[in-house]
Amino acid sequence: MKKIQLVIDDKTIIVPEGTNIFQAALDNDISIPGLCYHPKLSQFGGCRLCMVEVTEKRTRHRFACAHPVSEGMTVKVNTPEVTRYRKAVMEYLLAQHPLDCPTCDKSGECGLQNITHDLSLSESRFKTVRMNAPMIRDNPLLELNRNRCILCSRCVSTCKEIAGDGSIDFQNRGIKTVVGTAFDRPLNCSFCGGCVAVCPTGAWQNRTLGFHGRSWEFEKISTICTYCAVGCTLVLNTKRGSVRRITSDDRLGINEGNLCVKGRFGHEFIHSTERIKTPFMRRDNKLHPATWDEAIDYIAKNFRNIIQNHGDMSIGGIGSEKCTNEANYLFQKFCRSVLKTNHIDNLANMRSPFLNGLIYESVMNGTTTTSLKDLQNANLFFFFGADISEAHPVIGGMVRKAIRMNNANLIIANARNIIFHNTAKNDLRLRYTLGSQTVLINALLKVIKDKILVNVKRAERNTNNLKELYASLDTVNINEAVKVTNIPEETITNVALSLVKSKNCRIICGKDITDDPNGEKTIQALINLCTLINAPHDTDKNPPHISIVFSRSHNNSQGVNDMGVTPEFFPGYLDIQNASNREKVEKLWNVELHNALFTKDHKNIIDSALQNKLKALYIMGENLMVNYPRGKEVQKALGNIDFLVVQDTFLTETAQMANVVLPMATYAENEGTFTNMGMTVQRINKAIQPIGEAKCDWEIICDLAKKMGYPYSYASPKEIVSEIESLSPMYSGINFDRLKRKEFHWASSAFAKNKPSNYTFRVIQSDALDTNAMKNSDFPFILLTGANLNHLGTYSRYSKALTSVVSECFVEINRKDADKMQLQDGDTVIVESLQGKLPLPVKVTIRPPEGCIYVSEDFEKTPLNSIRYQTYTPVKIYKETD
Repeated sequence: MKKIQLVIDDKTIIVPEGTNIFQAALDNDISIPGLCYHPKLSQFGGCRLCMVEVTEKRTRHRFACAHPVSEGMTVKVNTPEVTRYRKAVMEYLLAQHPLDCPTCDKSGECGLQNITHDLSLSESRFKTVRMNAPMIRDNPLLELNRNRCILCSRCVSTCKEIAGDGSIDFQNRGIKTVVGTAFDRPLNCSFCGGCVAVCPTGAWQNRTLGFHGRSWEFEKISTICTYCAVGCTLVLNTKRGSVRRITSDDRLGINEGNLCVKGRFGHEFIHSTERIKTPFMRRDNKLHPATWDEAIDYIAKNFRNIIQNHGDMSIGGIGSEKCTNEANYLFQKFCRSVLKTNHIDNLANMRSPFLNGLIYESVMNGTTTTSLKDLQNANLFFFFGADISEAHPVIGGMVRKAIRMNNANLIIANARNIIFHNTAKNDLRLRYTLGSQTVLINALLKVIKDKILVNVKRAERNTNNLKELYASLDTVNINEAVKVTNIPEETITNVALSLVKSKNCRIICGKDITDDPNGEKTIQALINLCTLINAPHDTDKNPPHISIVFSRSHNNSQGVNDMGVTPEFFPGYLDIQNASNREKVEKLWNVELHNALFTKDHKNIIDSALQNKLKALYIMGENLMVNYPRGKEVQKALGNIDFLVVQDTFLTETAQMANVVLPMATYAENEGTFTNMGMTVQRINKAIQPIGEAKCDWEIICDLAKKMGYPYSYASPKEIVSEIESLSPMYSGINFDRLKRKEFHWASSAFAKNKPSNYTFRVIQSDALDTNAMKNSDFPFILLTGANLNHLGTYSRYSKALTSVVSECFVEINRKDADKMQLQDGDTVIVESLQGKLPLPVKVTIRPPEGCIYVSEDFEKTPLNSIRYQTYTPVKIYKETD
């Protein structure tokens, strides 16, 4: 991009062509007053405060936010004439503005207040009546004080351009213009709080703060969100050792200050009265408070006895998608070297045991090397089995920005009707038949082959097995694929053409694919598709045209697998069967690992417990009783365990079954790292001291190891990160101190350091999963599950703000099915399977396909797994009175 040189207030600067004067000054720490301009929003030009003196061929006055830079331009920010003009504009803005700074939460960080002070304004020349509009408090999270609004349009633009809601806009005209909802209806949006974040005055306020502190009283610590796998940077505002609110900083992290409702408002669990503040031990079949010494001694004694009496591999361990990389690394090290077991796993791997290997392969192949920050550079997005609006709303904002800035196109393929508001000129929707995902991908490959959309000779030179792949595609019948997928041939062709022509496509592969029974085959076919399109290009000089991002559920679902909390891999996806990997681990850990650890028979931990092959189980930060997909099985399995240790923040349903419960610190009380779904490692920072006697996970593991005769010498997470780097090639180059300034993206680093051999195509048969065959007259519906925007497990369960927005789980049913059953919104129905029953309120929508119902799995108060026994569970629904 061409660079432009200009001078602002005698300072010579160089900026990209097309930059406006305001942004050029902002990027070079030059202050220009302004209240409507925001770097991540479209230019509005409403406040009229950014007037500057511009000299190009001649000297004129221009608004900095609306005037682009030019070569040799000279800008004066604060001439006497400009300052006089600004003061006049400010007098108009303040004419009706209420003088309520002492009671306004924005005081101390208010743009209007700051500019008033900088211009030394006092009494206004205008004598007007102050506005006295009533405060709007029609929801539990946000309040709107129109008296303080200066009509800058920031909140309106944020709601449209980033959140995609468009819930608020300018209402009325002329002097009666206000910001609000159509017809003054109650605010009904995603409650991301973006309006609060960008508001330059106190018009929009965070109701959860509740006058618990003023801006200058807060200590602000940046850290990483503990909810979904996007890894947003947020700022914890603390006062007197407690977290009072969460804000964001546009200059930090990958999210540009954007957060979702969970990230901005779901922090109340940190100080919940329900938190475990001391260890508990079971006596007389009840849990009683205990000291740390008592609990650690008791655990060590029982673990030693079980190993002595029942041998190696008699204990299991389940790590956490919510705990830090350092805690998970020590957890698997403790299990393998101290407890002598390889019965270790995590819920993400237990749900999709094939995914880790395929992700690692796709990284080495170059088809998964993009970071989430890179999404904004894409010109085509393909959401495949992903509901971005519900699961990863901040990614939705990134995509909308790319659509706005790059004219990016969009393809959404899903069995459900996915709601994703955007302004893309080309927005293709593929609502395929449930279970036909692999058929769809092979049909796309067939079109590419038949229409010769790629350079076959170059693709053949850079890959293996292309002829075999093409031979298998000869058996693919497009007409048959159309019938199976219910996608028109023209649409399939258009998608294939779009993927090939795109120079920067990002595929987001969602849980609907990874959790599907045919998920492994579908992802293998998807990697075939991406590699075929990428193969003819020179990846040494140019990044792959197509890159996949695999959707993950929790903040560290990727990291827990990177750290080797799986039976198949050591940290860094080192094959546990490889002798050299074993030697490397033994040397680093200074232990001799037992041969039993290296059996190829990697059984599911729950299955082993059901078969009475486990005598003890150590669970760190997971509520299996609610979150394991097959609820009846896990309840029986935990009942078979002689000695159960649970390390958690709350006394969850799983913790209530334990022999010992250990209280662990939250992310606000901890240090370490998380790895997001884009394989980017980011640092979390301690903001407050642990509540009660809670301890950080890694400290608890160190205490246990020491008591069992294996003292670990770690003084902080920094030493653990150094050990991770020395063991895991993909984390080579990570630096804990540097993470405070810049994140570490291991996928691109690993790909760059390990130039892969040619990818070998797999031949994947176009088999569709016949979900109709699963149903019968007794159970005529298929239960689909997925994410919910407002909830995600234990933490949201104990956050009052989130439960006040959406207090209960509900069942979505297709409008046609609802009409047949005479169901309406709010009716209570019983959802029943062979495994159990669950009462739920009804929500009639067009989203699930006919013959299917949808229930979110993220409400811990609603044990959905009590009725699930397979991915697509046949169910029946009926009114409670039937």
